[in-house]
Amino acid sequence: MKRLSMLAMSALLIGALFTKVQAQDAEITDEQLRRYAMLQEVVTAMKKDISTELNAMIKAQDGMTGKRYKELAATKGDAGKLEEIGAKDFEIKFLELTDKMKNERTESIKTVNSAIATKMIGDRGKVYKKIKDALSSDTELKARYDAIVARLQLAEDES
Repeated sequence: MKRLSMLAMSALLIGALFTKVQAQDAEITDEQLRRYAMLQEVVTAMKKDISTELNAMIKAQDGMTGKRYKELAATKGDAGKLEEIGAKDFEIKFLELTDKMKNERTESIKTVNSAIATKMIGDRGKVYKKIKDALSSDTELKARYDAIVARLQLAEDES
């Protein structure tokens, strides 16, 4: 009898713990949303930095304009297409240089995103994925997220 009551008590405890874990798993906290929002700010800033650097490279390159760069970039490095638009050797080298810079920085963004998503947001990236997926369909979560983003923007503007 004593063993049966111990088993029943154990089963109740396990059930209660399982229910608590499920409830925690289902709920996204404001702190997790804040960390997600901060990560998104970092990624956005890093992407803007790529654009700023690219524009500076175009401006500094003799014989290169933004319009010409867009033409070159539209070829995606395809030799046949570059030949069709009459790309010069220096333009091809410049395109290779800018592609290298963009690829290196894009990889850096991925590394930062992955590190923060797995270590700071929590649960080895599962919470990050959960938030990302839920923001497109859960209007209540999106409203909470937008409020957090607004507070972060306000704090940034005040500093």
